[in-house]
Amino acid sequence: MIDRSRFDAEDFLVDNTFQLYCAGTDRLCTEYWEKYISAHPEQTTVIAEAKRLYVILSGNKRPLNNQLETFKENFDSPSKTLKLNRNFAWLKIAAAILVIAGAGFFYLNHRLQKDARENFQAKVFTTKSGERKKIMLPDGTTVLLNAKSSLSIGKEFNDKLREVNLKGEAYFDVVHNKNKPFKVHTHDFNINVLGTAFNVKAYPDEITSEATLIRGLITMEAVNGNGGTITLKPSQKVTFYKELAPEAKQKVLKPISSHPEITINHYTLIKDSTIVETAWTQNRIEIYDQDFDEIKGILEKWYNVEIKFTNPEIEKYRFTATFSRETIDQALKALQDVEYFKYEIKGNQVIISK
Repeated sequence: MIDRSRFDAEDFLVDNTFQLYCAGTDRLCTEYWEKYISAHPEQTTVIAEAKRLYVILSGNKRPLNNQLETFKENFDSPSKTLKLNRNFAWLKIAAAILVIAGAGFFYLNHRLQKDARENFQAKVFTTKSGERKKIMLPDGTTVLLNAKSSLSIGKEFNDKLREVNLKGEAYFDVVHNKNKPFKVHTHDFNINVLGTAFNVKAYPDEITSEATLIRGLITMEAVNGNGGTITLKPSQKVTFYKELAPEAKQKVLKPISSHPEITINHYTLIKDSTIVETAWTQNRIEIYDQDFDEIKGILEKWYNVEIKFTNPEIEKYRFTATFSRETIDQALKALQDVEYFKYEIKGNQVIISK
């Protein structure tokens, strides 16, 4: 049996049954936690704080089933049905008013969303291939931006909201502020943060996107709605297998449909306590039992080159290696010691053959 007597708010938040209780979507979980709270009055304050944080992290979304039930109860009321029959003419007038108001609402909403999008592009940080950049955000949060990436923030960042858009890879060390959760938006998923350190890798041209939690607490939601809300604990990594654009699919020879859509594992820790997923923040490339096709993109972004294979068999060669100050020529020579292949460098293009 789990001893929850020393739980803090974050400990309750990572419990899936507690999340379902807060969401109000599971009757058994609701009954269980209501009994638990009644039996442990000494934890009332910390549980209330956990529920408050859940509401903040989930974006204050009221459960849809509750809204439907409220609507059904109001609509099915006998007195309201009788009143509707007596005032049918007024109902038609009200409908007309609703159409006009609705049109106005959608126009206003469209304008607000447009303004929000324009506002969000107030400041954009970018890196080229072979470049990495350290950024200090207005709230004190530190961001390390990896090669060929972009991070955008709005003019109102840290006023009422702390939201950023990421394309590529970045390491975040977020300043804790329970009243202003930090949100990271990517093409594939959104991340809600209180105060923590984590790595996000979300390149549009790669078949996977991933988030790795180093410390603290984050919750994630896939943009397409699949997988629900995922709560990560330190050392865990979520990988999203995505559908590529047609031009990107042509570059991928192996099928991606064999993978589950979402997987949760632990980050890769090697013998000197280096975390493979964040080694780039220490100006190192850590390749750990990966095939040539997987590390191709890493080498391209790191060295600002374009790699082409002339034989699909070469792409299956597997390597484990560490690079820091090596040139692309030195890195390829080191890989040749593991598997034999030929290569030719022409400007920023590297042709690899068997």
